[in-house]
Amino acid sequence: STLVFSSIGYLTVEVEINNRSKIDLALSADIRSLSEVVVVGYGTQKRSDITGSVASISAEEIADIPMTNIAQGLTGRIPGLDVVPSGAGPGANSQILLRGQRSFTASNDPLIILDGSPYYGTLNDINPYDIESVNVLKDASSTAIYGARGANGVIIITTKRGVAGPPKFVLESFAGPQIPYGRLPYANGQEYAEIGREAYRAIGGYPASETSQQDDERIFDAIEMEAINKGGEGLDYQDLLFQNGHQQKHQLSVMGGSEAVKYNFAASYFNEEGIIPVEVFDRYSLRTNLDFTFSPIVTAGASILLNFTSNNRKTNGALNQAFQSSPLGKLYEDDGTPRFTATNDGLVLNPLADYIWDSYRWSEKRWGALLNTFAQVQIIPELTYRLNLGTNVKLGKMQESAGYYSLVRNLGTPTAQVDNLFDNLLIYESILTYDKRIKEDHHFTLTGVHGIQSSRIETNGVGVSDLPYEPSRAYNLGSASDINSVGSNLEETALLSYAGRLFYGYKSKYMLTVSMRADGASQFSSDNKWGYFPSVAVAYNIAEENFMRSTEAWLSGLKLRLSYGVTGNQAIRPYQTQGGLSIVAYSWNEAPGFGYRPTELANKDLRWESTAVYNMGIDFDLFEGRIQGNLDLYNTNTYDLLMSRNLPITSGYNEVIQNVGSTNNKGFELGLSTVNINRANFSWNSNFTFYRNRTRIVELYNGKEDDIGNRWFIGEPIEVYYDFNKVGIWQQDETTEAASYGRDPGQIKVLDTDNDGAITDNDRMILGSRQPDFVANLVNTVSYKHWDLSINAYMRWGGMSSIDAFAPFAKKRYNKMVFNYWTPSNATNEYPRPNQLYEGSGLNGSTLTYRDASLISLRQLSLGYTLPAEILERSPLSTARVYILGDNLLYWTKSEVRKFNMKPDFAEDITPYPAIRTFIVGVNISF
Repeated sequence: STLVFSSIGYLTVEVEINNRSKIDLALSADIRSLSEVVVVGYGTQKRSDITGSVASISAEEIADIPMTNIAQGLTGRIPGLDVVPSGAGPGANSQILLRGQRSFTASNDPLIILDGSPYYGTLNDINPYDIESVNVLKDASSTAIYGARGANGVIIITTKRGVAGPPKFVLESFAGPQIPYGRLPYANGQEYAEIGREAYRAIGGYPASETSQQDDERIFDAIEMEAINKGGEGLDYQDLLFQNGHQQKHQLSVMGGSEAVKYNFAASYFNEEGIIPVEVFDRYSLRTNLDFTFSPIVTAGASILLNFTSNNRKTNGALNQAFQSSPLGKLYEDDGTPRFTATNDGLVLNPLADYIWDSYRWSEKRWGALLNTFAQVQIIPELTYRLNLGTNVKLGKMQESAGYYSLVRNLGTPTAQVDNLFDNLLIYESILTYDKRIKEDHHFTLTGVHGIQSSRIETNGVGVSDLPYEPSRAYNLGSASDINSVGSNLEETALLSYAGRLFYGYKSKYMLTVSMRADGASQFSSDNKWGYFPSVAVAYNIAEENFMRSTEAWLSGLKLRLSYGVTGNQAIRPYQTQGGLSIVAYSWNEAPGFGYRPTELANKDLRWESTAVYNMGIDFDLFEGRIQGNLDLYNTNTYDLLMSRNLPITSGYNEVIQNVGSTNNKGFELGLSTVNINRANFSWNSNFTFYRNRTRIVELYNGKEDDIGNRWFIGEPIEVYYDFNKVGIWQQDETTEAASYGRDPGQIKVLDTDNDGAITDNDRMILGSRQPDFVANLVNTVSYKHWDLSINAYMRWGGMSSIDAFAPFAKKRYNKMVFNYWTPSNATNEYPRPNQLYEGSGLNGSTLTYRDASLISLRQLSLGYTLPAEILERSPLSTARVYILGDNLLYWTKSEVRKFNMKPDFAEDITPYPAIRTFIVGVNISF
């Protein structure tokens, strides 16, 4: 007499039939998430049953963000997940770091699981709009089931699948400009001329307090003098080089099927043109998900992803030359003939040379095919067997050609290079799952896994020079006079794995998860091939206790979690335990001969690098889901580090790979979601994430002693800035003291840390690291009737970055940023006096490059409108939404250079590629 309607993510509704043959109702969203199903290693669990540290992000949270890859959608939204761009320009990848850096030489990248199988391709190949959900496994109890592959965390990506019903079409499309955020404050012609005069004044080569036409003609060449006499600001290379870029994405999906066959097809095209001309990234992808139900106990499915990416550019060095070349130069002769050098100085090149002569081409093309298939049999109601088979094939081709008039060749003979890649990964997994409930009080889930993973990577390449005619570029290498390099390589690896996991829950109050995995890696010798990775986790759902019933109105959920686990890392190259040989040329009776010599010491004692993680967490739910959150504290110890140990060169080798040293990672993570207002026509939700991670070196190969050569210091992060400490500029009233250090007024003053009256290498010190003090992100989403507004603010506080590419050059030759530099009449402590004796930045010039990396940014702002149902009823559309979005709109930073145009989330050393504002107009419709 009563029907019960339920769906994950919605409140259950019970309706009495009352002799009705048709019942219409709408389900209300359940703002409590403990009942939702979360994808974990080799299975799924209700969030209330999870004992480890698992964070999730849904498709709705990232669906309307225009992005090149999914990494951009994850930035700041998962506590502990640090997403750092690893390059600049269209198609650039991102480095993903989960809970800090653990290893010196091994990869710190988390494992990507795509639709149940490991994925080792670039995130650029995964279309973000195909994604149904992303679940991030952070602690070792969650990742240990993946063994060695999960040492750095696991990101599980699930793509959209079909549903039974008539075909449903979804069109997603957006386009918009990309605009350089700002300009670097490089000197114009007049400022450059004055800096040049000051550089000569510093060595007594120019009058002290006046401008002299005669001396100008001595220090500037004829081209520069022509510009000086015109009195203008000279050339602005940034204006000449930069353009407004463009980004667009179009995708058509269709899903549907019957109870026997469900399908989801998607085809998409993404294009990004950068702010430097002819820097273009294209991605074409085709995805297919199929699900078959052969009988009530036998199901199967397949996931197919085909993609092609193309990345092209027509310059190598135009950006750096635009910043360095003299603004007093000229790009064309008076008759219109282009100049290769901007002045008569052969090292001051025309920044636009690559474009004027069409002399440089670089392209990278990649083809990928990912096929994952599964078959599942329900042997008995409690016992399920699943077979996964998969392959991932990648082909890559890089071509580069540089002509006589290219910036990279600088009037040298034309060169060309071609590199090819073939990468094939094969995966087999058998998974047996026993899930049993006894009288609703006891819940057992036992999972057993057997897997084999093998890879084969082939590379080959040829580099030549002195091509007879440049238009052949990289398509006729055989015509070149000189072969610079010929090489090929093969790497094969295999991983054999066994794993087991037991979950036990009692009355949804007490949960226990125990797992063990054994991995055998082909990279190690037979005595050390196997690694064993146990984990245990317990959880106590206090909210299920009877004494908590009285708190349900304000405390509707509270769970404590505690876990410990060990994961491993086989971070050595294939065959490295066997040593290596390389060819060597020698003279034999005055005739050339060739032989081989050992270049790498064999070490058959190499074993697994291991990471042990303690994690304590709290999940809470307040006011019936109005406030939800989680708090995690973790302590990670990585030992038996695979790293290069320095050897005395007299041994014939300078290093050997050994298991030595250890690191420690400690951190704090907070995730908070709030429903601030939830009314019929108005809602306001907030999501806040915060995390802090501290990495330190505990031990090195020489015990507790520092390795200054590698800049590794006990008790400090793995990567630090180690240099002299600039404390100011020597002033004129310090002439005598400056002379005792071999310095003059106007030069950089560094700290004499040992007070020995001399500046030596012993005065270097640790200045800082790239590690931020904390990272926080706040997303506010407001809906009013059919309108929606989203604001994303991001903060990365503390840490240090280096801007070596922007260090002021001391000599007149190169252009410089207009900083507050010292002169006899300007007693500043900021920047030293230009000096013609120094090609670079002068004595201790590297101390000028370090900057505080703190920043606060308005990452994204979007406004959307969804057409009302009464309008759609008169059209074939079922849903329609239009939106506008701005990305990287505003940010504040302490650095005077970063505030102009540095990427707001760039933690690595800063490159000169400007930050970009993106404006998007998009539409999502279904029919």
